[in-house]
Amino acid sequence: MKNKYLTIIFIALASSGFSQNASLSPYSYFGLGQAVNNRTSENNAMGGVSVYADSTQFSFENPATLGKLKFVQYRVGVGYKSSAQQGNNSTANTETASLNYLALSVPTKHFVFSFGLKPKTATGYRINTTGVVEGVDYTNFFEGSGGLNSTFLAVAVTPYEGLSLGLSANYNFGLTEKTFTRNFSEVQLDTRVFSRSELSGIHYTFGAHYERSVFSKYKMQFSISHTPKASLNSVNTRSIATITTTGGLGSFSEMNLGNLAEIANKLPSETSLGIGIGEDHKWFVGASYLSASTGITNDLDPSPDVNYESVSRMSLGGFYIPKYDSFTNYLSRIVYRAGIRLENTGLNIQNQTIKDFGINFGLGLPMSGLSKINIGVELGQLGTLDAGLVKENYTNIMLGFSLSDVWFIKRKYD
Repeated sequence: MKNKYLTIIFIALASSGFSQNASLSPYSYFGLGQAVNNRTSENNAMGGVSVYADSTQFSFENPATLGKLKFVQYRVGVGYKSSAQQGNNSTANTETASLNYLALSVPTKHFVFSFGLKPKTATGYRINTTGVVEGVDYTNFFEGSGGLNSTFLAVAVTPYEGLSLGLSANYNFGLTEKTFTRNFSEVQLDTRVFSRSELSGIHYTFGAHYERSVFSKYKMQFSISHTPKASLNSVNTRSIATITTTGGLGSFSEMNLGNLAEIANKLPSETSLGIGIGEDHKWFVGASYLSASTGITNDLDPSPDVNYESVSRMSLGGFYIPKYDSFTNYLSRIVYRAGIRLENTGLNIQNQTIKDFGINFGLGLPMSGLSKINIGVELGQLGTLDAGLVKENYTNIMLGFSLSDVWFIKRKYD
């Protein structure tokens, strides 16, 4: 009965959660939007370190880490982000809440598989700019929403003890909608341009994970994963219209985009490496490094001030458990996590590389059995004030549920 209720909750969340905006950043205006943090809450709380795996924990970034899983597991992650955005002449505060991931993972006798949903990029912004043309004041309004989501199926096998190999197939889908409106102070009607892009494509991730004992009671873990470049198709439409200041529609016409009506981009290739050492049920410290090739190759809205660069991310973090099997002290069974992260986002605006830095803390709160509630807090900074750009100081609160159970074991007694 418990499994039945969990499945109902899982399906309900999957059908409703991914309609939310995961970003309200001006940097999501560019390309496919802002990359979404869809790592597990445990990985996030360790600064994004994704090398660690055990019988109840794995990483979405490396399907091979599934090979360590010993229990059926539901995973749900949600996030809340508060951001203070600062420009040279203005400030703004934004808040967003979103569903970060949904996954069901099942170990069988010969392999482990997992499937679910997670966001990949998010577009969400509202920007106003002003200027003067031939003595007439004007205001530009930019607004965008949408993003790219991914549904995945991952499989991992363990050919011999300590080594796991994995493969993940991901179907990417989504849409973005962008509106540009210009208002002249002495003109009755505004001009609005509306663009819509429907996105779809498939990509694969290959991974390996290895664990070996060192110095008798310690264990080292090694991780490597690679995602080759993959096509992402975009079907685009654009219309132009005149509107009244109250929103009424005047003239309207579809624009002929020619060769831009359907374009193909390349999702960048990614390679991730990780190494760590720890003591079972006690502590772990590790580091992960991710490198990705240049992103957008065929931009629908190119700008001479914008370039797309290689992405890189360095993460360092770990956890500590005072006494995992304590029966008298609940605080001793809590998993205490911390980490730091430094990332080049791959976006360059006016010769300024946009960087993202975060400091992370988290707790893994034991529930009944092997299930946990994982809470994480990230204090971060994105962007720069140089060249008239925007700096964001943000707080990201992450909540993850990992609900573990045992299936496919025949009961000896009823």
